[in-house]
Amino acid sequence: SQTEQKQPESTPFVVEMPPEVTQSQCPFEFAMTFKRYRVDLSNDKSASNDPESEKRRSRRVRRGVINKLINNLGNSAKRGDRSVKESSEGNNNPWGVVSGLVQGVFQSSDTADNTTNRGNNSNNNKFRKSIEARYTSEVNEGSLFRWVTSAEVMAESNTPLVDEDFVAAAAFWRMASDIVLLQLHTEKKNEWYLALPETTSAVASNLCDILNWYAHEHEGEDASMHVIAQLDSRSDDVPVIQFTVTGNGQQVPQLPNNDELPSAEDTERQTKAWVTRLLVELGVCPFTKSSQKSGQGLGDMGVPVANIMYRHSDALNRSDGGIYGIMADAWEAISDMVAAGPSGKKGVSSILLSAPGFDEDFALWAGPVFAMLEAGVSAIQAEEIIGVVCFHPKYVVPDGKSWPGFGHMHSLPRLKNWYNQYSSSLAEPTTPLEDDEIAAGGAFQRRTPHAVINVLRAEQLEAAEGRRSTGELYERNIRVLMGKEGGVGLEKLRNDLRLEQQI
Repeated sequence: SQTEQKQPESTPFVVEMPPEVTQSQCPFEFAMTFKRYRVDLSNDKSASNDPESEKRRSRRVRRGVINKLINNLGNSAKRGDRSVKESSEGNNNPWGVVSGLVQGVFQSSDTADNTTNRGNNSNNNKFRKSIEARYTSEVNEGSLFRWVTSAEVMAESNTPLVDEDFVAAAAFWRMASDIVLLQLHTEKKNEWYLALPETTSAVASNLCDILNWYAHEHEGEDASMHVIAQLDSRSDDVPVIQFTVTGNGQQVPQLPNNDELPSAEDTERQTKAWVTRLLVELGVCPFTKSSQKSGQGLGDMGVPVANIMYRHSDALNRSDGGIYGIMADAWEAISDMVAAGPSGKKGVSSILLSAPGFDEDFALWAGPVFAMLEAGVSAIQAEEIIGVVCFHPKYVVPDGKSWPGFGHMHSLPRLKNWYNQYSSSLAEPTTPLEDDEIAAGGAFQRRTPHAVINVLRAEQLEAAEGRRSTGELYERNIRVLMGKEGGVGLEKLRNDLRLEQQI
């Protein structure tokens, strides 16, 4: 599940190959060359060399947003997989997922935090009005000005774990989504402003970079409406982001409307059936024992069992606002997960967010959408808190010719090495599998009833890495799904998924 690449437009299984890769070079139904997408951030700083970043990290450790594992995993690398080294694909992460900075043992055990001063000046009405006064003329002409703080979210959730930068990311993407929806009903091109008084200019600039990257990446491809953003120079006191719209959404062909998509109740029921069948009954995830909770078996390392959060997005893939809608829905869910904490009655261990509007566009989902999500994790320096993982009903594995990025399944060459290595040492010999059968065994670990964003806590991933051997798990999963001796088999895997989509 490690890869950060993008894919060209695709048929149900085989995606159109880039010019340098011919179909004959990649003939498999369940593997493909992923196109590489990279979102460069102008303020990509680590906490080790930037005072602003270190202040953010210290705040998160004090509050318990960054959690500390009980057992030091410094020696866990010794139990890594033998003889399988593919440095070109990134670090040997157990899930093949998430971003590169997963550090399980943190520096502070202090969980106290003074939240009464949260916002300081930003919560002062006089200060807020002084900022808003600078935009009076624009507002009078029809522009929109929003002011968003974590204090408002805390008042609703009643938890000190609400994080300012997660709130800022959610507010940023919701603003972009709302702008497109508003602009569809007017011909006047207004400007919109979002004040984020509790985050930094560096974070706000990073969010703008991601938004603008998508607009630039798809410039000229179609006539759809795009939003671009920049920091407004009139406000030095707090970051104020100015949004403008490009393109003409009126020219975009109508896609199925939201009423034709499964409802939130439908997708939760269907996704739970998938979790029960694949993760629990077939044991693909050894730390998920029910469709309600996950994290079982990691308690001795400080990772509690907690709820799985099921969420739904009505966003439509390439329709106006679709990308912005899924980003807003995802970051609002992530912010809620962080605020809920990792334990307790309302604690959340992971998110499964279904977006059926993206079911027919694996290339867009696995490429731009996940590149932007992964960049968003880096934009707010959340690598030590969460990781995002890609699932889709038409998922295929990387063929090893390119690296799609974190969040994707391991490549076919790596899965093949692991399968051959560990299956050969089994007490009962097994019939060898063809490459495409191994690829299918990898792909069906990621094929869900609908397009799904899975968000996991970094400490859970770190603990899992020290708990078992990655290669042995993947060999076992491929054998259970596609093995000639008692494996589920391709036809049943397809039928089971189809039935879950109809529940």
